[in-house]
Amino acid sequence: MTDGPDESTESSEDPVADSAGDPAEDAAGESAAAPELDGRPSVVVLGADDSAATSGRLRLGRWTLVVLAASIVAVVVAYLSWSRADDDPALARAELRDLAIIEGTAAVEAMNSMDYRDVEAGLEAWRSVTTGVLRDQLSAIAADERQLLADQGKIATGRVVEAALTELTDRTATMIAAVEVTVADKDPAQEPTVKRNRYSADLVLVDGDWLLENLGQVPVATS
Repeated sequence: MTDGPDESTESSEDPVADSAGDPAEDAAGESAAAPELDGRPSVVVLGADDSAATSGRLRLGRWTLVVLAASIVAVVVAYLSWSRADDDPALARAELRDLAIIEGTAAVEAMNSMDYRDVEAGLEAWRSVTTGVLRDQLSAIAADERQLLADQGKIATGRVVEAALTELTDRTATMIAAVEVTVADKDPAQEPTVKRNRYSADLVLVDGDWLLENLGQVPVATS
């Protein structure tokens, strides 16, 4: 009797094991292939990082538009304000009044200030805020009078503490000012003194600047 084939010599390979590949590799392959369904492309879903970046770009774009719109509105409002100012007589008069007070105040303070160490600079400051006859008088100050100012050894500093206009036209104004003048001596041992005066100042508008045409002291009433 002939023996049958030895079953031990046959292959012991498992066909099921051969057909089963690496699950991770199969999943990667399927994901990479991204096959089309019914002739339509598959939909790719963005990850969380991609979605956040897109949202950030959208927010940035909106803020850029908001800032740009606000800038345009500010420019338009400013332009309209300037246009109204040009057409508003009351506003123009108020600006003229304010400028007269500001420049008149500076002029009165300059006229009440002098430093013995530099008399020429002080006289130039006086001339720069005056006009007409008053300026001519200041320009005519003689050398001996300049020397007298230097020899006094005083430093006077004027400060307007209150000012108001009593008259105003397009080219002239009258201002009343209360002034404190602090006078320091060249000797540091001497205490500074403070003098208080009231002035009436006649102002003239010259080339856009309010200048002093006349400055006179007003008596202070005492009880």
